[in-house]
Amino acid sequence: MRCNADRLIQGLVTAQLKEQHAADSRKAQQVWEKSETLVVTISRNFGSLGKIVGKLLADTLEVRCCDRYILQEVARRANTDEELVKVLDEHISRIDKHWWSTLITRNTFSYEDYYKYLVKTVFSISLRGGVIIGRGANLILGPERAFRVRIVGSPLICAERVAERENISLEEAMQKAQDVDRERAEYTRKLYDADIDDPLSYDLVLNSDRYDQVQLVELILEAMQKSGYKLKNDVFDSLAKLA
Repeated sequence: MRCNADRLIQGLVTAQLKEQHAADSRKAQQVWEKSETLVVTISRNFGSLGKIVGKLLADTLEVRCCDRYILQEVARRANTDEELVKVLDEHISRIDKHWWSTLITRNTFSYEDYYKYLVKTVFSISLRGGVIIGRGANLILGPERAFRVRIVGSPLICAERVAERENISLEEAMQKAQDVDRERAEYTRKLYDADIDDPLSYDLVLNSDRYDQVQLVELILEAMQKSGYKLKNDVFDSLAKLA
């Protein structure tokens, strides 16, 4: 049930706050100041340019772009094999709604472990700043701890990008995009009991049919400024140089 998932997230976040406060109370007091820590989460349709935009945004903001790094860090924190974490990450949507109390095998890495270390990893990234790609980070951090972006695109245009990028037929690309988007939606529903397309889960939703990757980053930066984030004065010049 949603309340159980919410309580689990909140409990882990609260524990992380206490841990950080004990380690460095001064930094803990500053951690959520928008002028000090830049954290952006990117949720995206497959083929919508979301990952490319995330990397360009991270370079522009001079923070880390976190995608595969999240799995590596979950594996490190759990002292387990990265491939096992990858399997859990890719197939969580196929388990039943009471996944957090179910072990794959006794005395090994569980879905509950995955979720616990995922929350810890996302929270840790948010303390240092970064652009976090996928994995429901927007739902873990919420509006007070991150600027939450979703990038979407029409099925045809997304499939055309995938077909060109992966050198496959348009029909194959359409099917792959549908499968990946379905998997991501189920992942969000299973872990967070949330709708990945709910606009209230984001601060900004952008349609990549209408903008290229540079324009999408510009729009994100402008929206961040308007919402109170203090960005460097030359941030748009930096973007122009990177583009």
